[in-house]
Amino acid sequence: MLQPAETFSPARSRVGSPRLWLGLLVSAVFAVLLVLHTDPSKVLGALRQANYWWVVPAVAVYFASVWVRAVRFRYIVAGVGRVSARALFPILVLGYMANNLLPARAGEFVRAYILGARHNIPKMAALGTVAVEDLFDGLTLLGFLAATVLLLGGGGALHDLTLVSIAIFAAALAVFVVALAAPDLAERLVAGSTRLPPARFRDKAHDLAWSFVEGLRSLRHPNAFAWVAGTSVAAWLMEAVAFMFVGYAFGMHIGFGWYMMAVGAGNLAIAAPSSQGGVGPFELFVKQVLVAAAVPGSVAAAYGLAVHVVILVPPTVLGLYYLWSMNLSIGCLRSMSLSLPSLRAQPVPAYAPVTIDD
Repeated sequence: MLQPAETFSPARSRVGSPRLWLGLLVSAVFAVLLVLHTDPSKVLGALRQANYWWVVPAVAVYFASVWVRAVRFRYIVAGVGRVSARALFPILVLGYMANNLLPARAGEFVRAYILGARHNIPKMAALGTVAVEDLFDGLTLLGFLAATVLLLGGGGALHDLTLVSIAIFAAALAVFVVALAAPDLAERLVAGSTRLPPARFRDKAHDLAWSFVEGLRSLRHPNAFAWVAGTSVAAWLMEAVAFMFVGYAFGMHIGFGWYMMAVGAGNLAIAAPSSQGGVGPFELFVKQVLVAAAVPGSVAAAYGLAVHVVILVPPTVLGLYYLWSMNLSIGCLRSMSLSLPSLRAQPVPAYAPVTIDD
């Protein structure tokens, strides 16, 4: 349970929230694009004919990939606090659940808030570790997408997504390298760049930028960096295996590279805050990948819907259990996601980096 000082009263439901309506609008637009030039009756037929026994190993492999992510997160968090992978696993699941139920990827803020509250870590520093993890995810997925599009080909939409992602993550990688290799230079850059916003936003911009630099602390140790990079690749390869098992349910025996492309395209498409759970963009880009692999459009659309359910529903159900066990509510999570950006950064005590033998 959270400490008494960290408890919340449930936030009022905001039916008119702009973030909520924007998410619903995004989902609606992409849902129309998903079924465009596709016969809905054939999509339903493909869903009815699928062999859903393959969902069992898919879910098992998916949760194994979440455990690998918890191990990775342990190494990232090591610079600001010592937390075991076992303790981080439910925090990750709660974050995924919040992303699925709340708009604008609020789960990232929820995860940082709970990590800070339960393990006595400054919450802005915890947010920095989440940002570092997201960067590694983005770079790994971009590698999957770029390599498979180059080797296997793909439609115009996939090329466009690849180019946009390269531009975004190239800039993020440049910041990452500077912050990792030259922390003194990073401090000067943060101080200089955060003078640009209006005065009332300047302190917050500084705190957010510096929280990312703090999140990189442990990665200055070669062992920690190697483990984070290796587990990032391993976790997403495992998720591609889960995608493949769902593909078997639909009789799709295409090359594993296409499933890697689907993982990269589907998850990069929802990296930016949009609809709850990424519903809409995810299905559309997964369909685009499978159509490029010569899978019929109706089967590709049905598969996109099914595989998204596989990676949305199980962590949401488990997250609701963890929510209940921590005596929290969805309203509490919403309050966390809204209150974290208003906090100020606090000094972070020094921690020895985690090594392979820890």
